[in-house]
Amino acid sequence: LCRRVFNHKNMGHQHTHGGAHQEHHHHHGPASLADLNKAFFIGIGLNAVFTLVEFVYGYLYNSLALLSDASHNLSDVASLVLSLLGMKLAQKAATASYTYGFKKASLFASFINAVLLFVVVFGIIREAIERLSAPPQVMGTGIVVVASIGVVINTISAFLFFKGQKDDINIRGAFLHLLVDALVSVGVVISGFVIHYTGWYIIDPIISFVIAATILVTTWGLLKESVRLVMDAVPKDIQTDAVIREMEKVTGVASVHHVHIWALSSNTNALTAHVTLDEPHLHNWAGIKAELRHALLHQNIMHSTLELEQTHETCLHNDCR
Repeated sequence: LCRRVFNHKNMGHQHTHGGAHQEHHHHHGPASLADLNKAFFIGIGLNAVFTLVEFVYGYLYNSLALLSDASHNLSDVASLVLSLLGMKLAQKAATASYTYGFKKASLFASFINAVLLFVVVFGIIREAIERLSAPPQVMGTGIVVVASIGVVINTISAFLFFKGQKDDINIRGAFLHLLVDALVSVGVVISGFVIHYTGWYIIDPIISFVIAATILVTTWGLLKESVRLVMDAVPKDIQTDAVIREMEKVTGVASVHHVHIWALSSNTNALTAHVTLDEPHLHNWAGIKAELRHALLHQNIMHSTLELEQTHETCLHNDCR
């Protein structure tokens, strides 16, 4: 049996039953691109306008909580722009130099978003520490009004990405930015009420610390996963041992080795593997590849390169590890 390499992309897969040829499509990807494009533009527009408003009133009311929230909102705008750019680049066709295309741009976008949030956090913490010793007077009612608008805007914006974030770490980054900002705005509203009814101005920098801690907790997972994927680690929703077991269940497959699994983009996973076939099934190599493709799609792997081998073949130069 000559070595054959099989390569496929996420374009559905086929079953053969009794000579009948049927095609079934799996939809493992995120929401439609048209819906995501619309969500990005709405989110960017709403947050850009609100960020400007919040900066102005944060300055007028001398509220660090509002200014902190505005800074986070500004990072949201940058995050959405980066995520949109990453998604657009990921759709570009492959070239002779970039044979996988620009799919990894979406992973870099999620990594930059996470780093950007950490930068914002440290700026908020530094300013809050300075204000603890001498908290300035701030206008509680004004804070409540402005922050309440932020709750509404960020909740609406986050909802636009709810469906897409389930399958795409890049979209998840945008969704988390917006969801966290909605929660942060709720905290600012609470601080405004406390200031209005008690005159306890120190609550303003204290709420800023809470905002910073919230951002850190929610962002850490995004940063860790984006770093893993940029480094070509196995995506967290895929277990290599489970993938191998499913592949070895296919009739005619003796063993699977030299397996590599990584993320091509924020919503497309890839695999390369050597597959040893049982001697009696060598003639059915095409059918075996079709069944392997079926199994891999159910493991959320859309792009695979398989090298088929006979049981007596050996790998050279430790190529089977």
